[in-house]
Amino acid sequence: MASVFGTVLGITLVCWINAASELLQNADFESTSFSGNWVAVDCTMTSRSDDTFHGAHSVMISNRHHAWSSIRQNFAVSAGKNYVVSMRFKILNLPAGHNYTKVTLMVALTVNGQPKYSLLSNLPLQQLRFGWTEISGDFHAPTGATIASPYIQIADTEVNFLLDAASATELNHDPHWLTEANQRINKLRKAPISFKLPDGVNAHGISVELVQKKRAFAFGTAVGATQMTDNTHKTYQDFVYKNFEWAVLENALKWRQMEWTEGHVDYDRPLNAIAALRSHGIKVRGHNMFWGVDQFVPQWLSGKSQSQLLTTMKKHVHDVISRTHGKLEHWDVNNEDLHGDWYERHTGDPDITEKMFQWIHNQESQVKLFLNDYMVITSSAETTALRNQGQQFKRDGIPIYGLGIQGHFNSHNIDMDAVKYRLDKVAESGLKLWITELSLSDTDENRQAANLEKVMTLFFSHPAVEGVLFWGFWDGKIWHKENALFTGTNITANAAGQKYLDLFHKTWKTYFVHNIQPSHTVQTSGFLGEYLLNIKKNGHLIHQENFSLDSSGKDITINLTNDHQGVSHVAFG
Repeated sequence: MASVFGTVLGITLVCWINAASELLQNADFESTSFSGNWVAVDCTMTSRSDDTFHGAHSVMISNRHHAWSSIRQNFAVSAGKNYVVSMRFKILNLPAGHNYTKVTLMVALTVNGQPKYSLLSNLPLQQLRFGWTEISGDFHAPTGATIASPYIQIADTEVNFLLDAASATELNHDPHWLTEANQRINKLRKAPISFKLPDGVNAHGISVELVQKKRAFAFGTAVGATQMTDNTHKTYQDFVYKNFEWAVLENALKWRQMEWTEGHVDYDRPLNAIAALRSHGIKVRGHNMFWGVDQFVPQWLSGKSQSQLLTTMKKHVHDVISRTHGKLEHWDVNNEDLHGDWYERHTGDPDITEKMFQWIHNQESQVKLFLNDYMVITSSAETTALRNQGQQFKRDGIPIYGLGIQGHFNSHNIDMDAVKYRLDKVAESGLKLWITELSLSDTDENRQAANLEKVMTLFFSHPAVEGVLFWGFWDGKIWHKENALFTGTNITANAAGQKYLDLFHKTWKTYFVHNIQPSHTVQTSGFLGEYLLNIKKNGHLIHQENFSLDSSGKDITINLTNDHQGVSHVAFG
C-alpha cells in the first residue's frame, strides 16, 4: 500500500491505495470510521444501518449549503489512463413543489497542482420512487494529473441523500479490441450455408451464385424530405437508394416544423418522402413525435393550460399516427428528454414521457418505440442516465423497444476503450440499441476514414446494436459540412465515404459463386439478411430462388429435373 496526498477545495486528504483494482478505501461504507477515507465537504456525513443498497451500512449526506456539498475521497491516477467511477444513491426528499431533481457525478482532478472539475454523469428527472439508483461515468487522466476526487452534486441544496457501493477502478486498455470485434462479427452477423445435390444424380456444370439483396443489420442515413421528392435532386435520390437500406427524415416529422402555426399542419412533405423511400425498399424511422428541449417545442403550446396541453398532445399523436400507420418502423417518442423537460414542467407530470409511449402504442402496437439521446457514447455524461431510464421504463411496463444513441463525434481523438465501455453500459438496459445519428467531424478525410472504420466495426460487432444511421452524408445536405462523407454535385466519395462504400458493398456483404457436384456438400457462410440464389448449368441461368438467412443458417438441397436441364425445387433445411 502507498499513501497519497492531495488538495481539493483547500482540504488536504490522505488515502491508502491497495494494489487491488478498487481504488477507494471503505468504498462500501461498511466501516463506520471515516478516518483516512471519506471526508464531508460542507455537509454532514452520518453512518446508517436502517437503509442500505447492500451490506450493513450506508451513509447519509445532509446539512448541505451548495450544489457541491457532499462527501469525497481522493485516489491516485496516472496520466494517460482511463478510470470509471460509480456510486449508488437514494434521494430522501425533494424541495417543496418539485417532483424530481437532477443528480450529477463530478470529479475534481489535481492537474499540475491545480484543481480541474469535470462532469462524469448527469441523471436528470430523478424521482423519490426510483429508490437506490446507480450513477457512474468515466474520465481520462490528462498530462499532469495526479489525484482524483469524485463527488455527488445536486443543485437543490435541500435534498438529503444516501450513498452506498462506491467504486473507482482503472479502465484497462484493450490493444486487441479490433481483432476481437471482427471475431464477434463473424460469430454474430454471419451464419453457415451449405449446398448439395442429392446422391445418385448424374449432373455436370451446375453452379450456384449467392447474391445478398438486403441485410438484417440496418445501414442508413438521415435524408431531406424535399430532396427525396424534388425531381431536381435525382442524383441525391439515386445515391440514397443505391447505398443505404434505411432512412430517417431529418426534420419533416418534427412537430414544430410540421405545425409552425396551430392548425396549419404540413403532412404532405413528410408523407410524400416516406412514400418515395418505401417504394424503393427503404425502411424509415420516425423522428420524432415530441421533442422536449425548449427551443424545439411549438411556441404556440406555451399559452395552454395543463388540460389543454394534454388534449393537444394526444391529438397530435392521433393525427400523425393515423397518417403514418404501417409506414414507419420506429418512432423516437420524446427526443433528447434527458436534455429537455419542457413537457414534464408544463404538464406537471414527471412521467409524461412514459405516457407518450403508451399513447403511440395504443394507436399502433406494431411500431417500435425508442428513447433517443446524445452524450451517451461520445462522453459519459448521459450513458448511465439512458441505461437507467430504459430499465425504469421496463420496470413500469412501458412498451419500449430500444435506445437510440446519437453518436456525434466532434473530436477526431476517439478513445475506443471508452466508447466500448459506454456502449456496454447502455446495453445493460437489456434493450436493443441503434446508433441513430452517427457523425464524425474532421477536416482530415483520411483520419476520418480510419475513425469511421473503427467505430462502425465496433457497432457492427456489438450484440445489442441492430443498426447504424448517419446523420447525413453529403456536403450539399448535412448538418455540419465537416461531417460529410461525399462532396460536390456528383456526390463524390472522400476517403471516409469510400471507406463506408467498401464496408457496405464489399466487406460486410456476401457474394458467393461455386460449382457443385453430386454427393459433395459445398459450405460457406453469409451475412444475415435477404438473398437471391441463382442456379446455373454451364453458365446459363436455370433457376432463381429468394430466401432469408438468419442465425440458424441454411442447408440447401437442389433437386434437378430428370433431364438435368432444370430445377424441380429447392429445399431449405
